[in-house]
Amino acid sequence: MKHFAHRRDCHHPSDGFDRGGPRLHCGCCSSCLFALEQASVIGTVAVVGLALHLTMPGEGPHSRIQKSFQGFLRLHYINARCINSAQSKIKNSYYFMPGDIMLSSLRVGDIIDASAEKCGDHTAVISVHQNISKTYSKLRHEVERLASGLLSIGLRKGDRIAMCAPNCYEWPLTQFAAAKAGLILVNINPAYQSMELEFCLKKVDCKALIIPDAFKTQDYYKILCDIIPDLPRSTPGKLQNSKLPNLEKIIMISDYRMDGVLNMRDVMHEGNKESDALLSKIEKSIQFDDPVNIQFTSGTTGTPKGAVLTHHNVVNNALLSGHRYGFNLKRPISLCHLPLFHSFGCVQAALATYFFHGTCVLPSGVFDAIASLKAIEKHKCSIIFGAPTMYVDMIRNFQFARFDIATLKQAVVGGAAPPASLVRDFKHVLGISDPMVGYGATETSPAISISRRDDYFENIVNGVMKLIEYSEAKIVDSNGEVVPVNVQGELCARGHVTFLGYWNEEKKTAEVLDKTHWYHTGDLATMNEYGFIKIVGRIKEMIIRGGENIYPQEVENFLNSHPAVLEAHVCGVPDQRMGEEACAWICLKEGMSLTEEQVKQFCKGKISHFKIPRYIMFVDDFPKTQSGKVQKFEMSKISIEKLKL
Repeated sequence: MKHFAHRRDCHHPSDGFDRGGPRLHCGCCSSCLFALEQASVIGTVAVVGLALHLTMPGEGPHSRIQKSFQGFLRLHYINARCINSAQSKIKNSYYFMPGDIMLSSLRVGDIIDASAEKCGDHTAVISVHQNISKTYSKLRHEVERLASGLLSIGLRKGDRIAMCAPNCYEWPLTQFAAAKAGLILVNINPAYQSMELEFCLKKVDCKALIIPDAFKTQDYYKILCDIIPDLPRSTPGKLQNSKLPNLEKIIMISDYRMDGVLNMRDVMHEGNKESDALLSKIEKSIQFDDPVNIQFTSGTTGTPKGAVLTHHNVVNNALLSGHRYGFNLKRPISLCHLPLFHSFGCVQAALATYFFHGTCVLPSGVFDAIASLKAIEKHKCSIIFGAPTMYVDMIRNFQFARFDIATLKQAVVGGAAPPASLVRDFKHVLGISDPMVGYGATETSPAISISRRDDYFENIVNGVMKLIEYSEAKIVDSNGEVVPVNVQGELCARGHVTFLGYWNEEKKTAEVLDKTHWYHTGDLATMNEYGFIKIVGRIKEMIIRGGENIYPQEVENFLNSHPAVLEAHVCGVPDQRMGEEACAWICLKEGMSLTEEQVKQFCKGKISHFKIPRYIMFVDDFPKTQSGKVQKFEMSKISIEKLKL
C-alpha cells in the first residue's frame, strides 16, 4: 500500500486517483489528517498495530479519526493481509480481486427463507402501481404456495418457465417460487411482439409461460392467439401446438379467467400434500451451481441468445454487490425502476436488496420519472438504480416539480459511465454526492466491477472501477495475449461471475467463452498498475475514420462537458472517402440553443481534428432498450436515412 490518500475536498496534493489507493478522512473538515507512506516497508505487523492504535478508545492526536478508520475497515473489508496485496503493483494487465467475505453456497430460494426467518414482519416488496405491499413472511408463504402449485400442474425440476411481464409483484413471487421448485426462470422482454415472443419460447423449449392479460397498449392474450390460433379452444394446462411443441401451460396474471389458459391465483391454490412433499424433496436436491435463470441478450448483433446463469452466479453477485453498496451496514429501501427481466434490475437491484433484508420498491410497470420521484418521497427510498438516461429524465422532471427526496443517499449507475455534468447534477439537484458506477454484462451475472463509495470524481465519470471480490480480469490484444498495464485491449473476465454458456448454442458460446473459461466481453479497456479497470468502449462501436480509431465514449464525454448539452451520443456512419465518419446526436438542456457550427468550434483545439463529428444532429430523445441503454446501431440506421448517405 502506497498511502491513504487525502479527502477529496482537501486542498493538499494527493495522487489517490493515479494510485487507486483506499482513502481515509475524519469527515469533519477539509484538512489533511495524515498519510501513510511506504506501507510496503511498514509490513503487516505495523499495519495491524496502526489499526489497533486508531481503534482504541481515548483522546490524542488521532482520536477524531478512530471512528472513521473503523468505518473504513468495515466499508472496504480491509485486513492486514489484503492491504498489501491490494496495492501491489502489477506489470501486466491481469488482476485477481481478493476479499474478506466468503462466497456463498446459498441458492436463490434460501434468500427468501433467511429473510423471512430473520425479519418476517419487515416489508419485502412494495409495488406502488398495484397498491401491493408484502412482508417477508407473507412473501415466503405465497412463494411456497406458487412453487407447490407449479409442481402440482406437472412442472418438474429443470423445466423452463418463462416470465414475460412489466415490473410487478408477480416478478419476485415467480423468481423465488421457480427457484424453490428447481425450475429455470426465463426472463422475456414484455415489449416483445408475437414473432419475438415465439422465438424466445422456442429457443429454450419453455414448458410454461407466466404473462399478464394486458399492459398499456400490449394485449398479451391477442399476441398469444396470434402464435397459437387454437388457444381459446384449448384445455388449460394441456396446450398442443406445432409451433411450440414443448409449451404446455400458459398462466395468466389476471383478475379474470380466460379461455385456454390457467389463472395464476388458481395455480397458487393447486398445491396439495403430494406437491408440498415433492417441493421439499426438490429443494433439498438443488445444488448451488445448478442453472436457475436464462437471460436473453439484447440481440443487437443478431437474434437473442439465452445466457444460462446459476444460483452461484446470481447469489454471489447480489451478495458482493450489496456489500459494495453498503447494504451490510444499513438495511436498504431500494427504488427499482429498472426492468426486472434485465439482470441489472433482477439481480443488482432486487435480489441484492432481498439478500440484505431490505425493501424493494417498484414504482411503475415501466420507467416513469415522475412515478419514481413520487415513490422515493412516499416510501423514503435510500438508494436508486438506473441507466444514465433514466437519471437525466428524473433530474429534468425534478427541476420542474419539487419532491422531498432527502432520504435518498445513494445512486448506482449502470449501462454506461455517467457524464461529468450528470455527476454534478446528482449532487446539486438530487443531493447525492457520490454515485457508484457498475459495469458488467448479462453473461457475467451481471456485475464484473463496481466503483467504490466516496470514490474520486474522475473515477466516476471515466468509468474507472475495481473488480468485485474473487473475480479475475485480464486485458488482451487481438492475438489473445495479455498486454502490459495501461495498454488498451479487450477485457476478459473469469470466476464466479461467468455464465455457463448460451442455451443450445455451443458455437456461439465458444465465440465468447474460451477453453480456460475466460469470458470475452467485446469491450475495449485498460488496467492500471493497481488493477483498476477503465472501460473505453465497445470494439464493434469503434469508428475507423481514414485509419484513425475514434472511440465514441471519449467524444461523448467531451461533448457532455458543454454547458448547453444535456446528453450526447456518437455513432459511426459510412463515408466513401474516409470509410466512416462520426455522427453526434445532441439533446440540449431546457431553454438552451446551439448550432452545428458552434459545436464544431467548441471541439476545435480541444480534441483531435479527426475526432470532431462531421455530422451533428439535435434530438429530443435517443433510441433505447427498456433497460435504458442507448442503441447505437439504431442511431446509425436512423442517421444514414436522415442524412441520405
